[in-house]
Amino acid sequence: MTRPVVVQHSAGTPGANGPLTAVQRVLASPLANRYEFVRMHQDAGNGGLNVPLLRKWVRLLRRVRPALVHVRGLQNEGFHGVLAARLAGCPRVLVTVHGTVRDLGQPGRAWKRRALVHGAEPATLRLATHVGTVCEYAAGRDFLRGLGPKFVGVIPNGVPLPTRPRAARDRLRADLGLRPDDVAMIAVSRLTWEKGFGVLADALRRLPPSAARSQSSAARRVLLVAGDGPDRAGVSAALADAGEVEVRLLGNRLDVPDLLAAADLFVFPTLHENLSNALLEAMAHGLPVVASAVGGNVEVLRSGGGRLVAAGDPDALAAALAPLLDDPAERNHLGDLGRKVVAEGYSLDVMLGSLDRVYQRVIGE
Repeated sequence: MTRPVVVQHSAGTPGANGPLTAVQRVLASPLANRYEFVRMHQDAGNGGLNVPLLRKWVRLLRRVRPALVHVRGLQNEGFHGVLAARLAGCPRVLVTVHGTVRDLGQPGRAWKRRALVHGAEPATLRLATHVGTVCEYAAGRDFLRGLGPKFVGVIPNGVPLPTRPRAARDRLRADLGLRPDDVAMIAVSRLTWEKGFGVLADALRRLPPSAARSQSSAARRVLLVAGDGPDRAGVSAALADAGEVEVRLLGNRLDVPDLLAAADLFVFPTLHENLSNALLEAMAHGLPVVASAVGGNVEVLRSGGGRLVAAGDPDALAAALAPLLDDPAERNHLGDLGRKVVAEGYSLDVMLGSLDRVYQRVIGE
């Protein structure tokens, strides 16, 4: 029996892009036995209308004649993916919403933001034949209302569940120069102010002295930051004075699971979010979470696994971090709860099952 051809659209660089990570996991999954996947990827974003890229993709789509084109994301990249599919005459185009430019601050580029918010993103939704979201929060947003039968529901992000998430912990900590008594926080995200790094820097300076440090001079508080982005210089400067916390900027990493295994606590002070793969991966590794109460963070943590704090509030963030930094038993308790939450609702199997059901429904229409 011939497998339906499904084109997987993505943009960005590995290790720095949640939707691209999702595509890579789908391509390597058992769904590849049910569908014939074809990649449609671009490494960099579009500054404007990219006619050569459109022509390239239209030629590809006309050659493979897909049953479905799955475009991930709005913004300029998603618009190009959907437009190419429609120009090529593809009958079914599914767009999954992972974020929107209306949430991003773009100093000095307000004109571009307006063009995307009022032009490219609405056009992307109009041109799509089907639309889904990665979380309940996104599904309820104003700009997605009125989709009617075009809306296929929530397809949650999903992450692998490591069978022995902490097995190599001692070796990995040694590689990072962490001592056995050190308490390591970790943040994994793009280095942009929207991810709350300014708030995090203020919160670290507000932390009370470590109780463990008074008992053992060897114990330290360390913050590991994995990721890169346009605000790296500013974020680095903001974190340079973090009180008694040692901060290490690690840049883009392809070994994030190893870093999570070496850490004790995941901190996620983002100012807006849909459904973060980094958050789910941290919980899958048994890390307790302190996160801002925005977007999909709320629905993930409502069943346990961490603490939610008001976005943009460094005092609240410090107050949530302080007791966990000094209480390994509570960290372990929350970490176990979080791993259970991911296993039941956000595992890779859950995501693949949801995706398969949507693909079957859309292709069968």
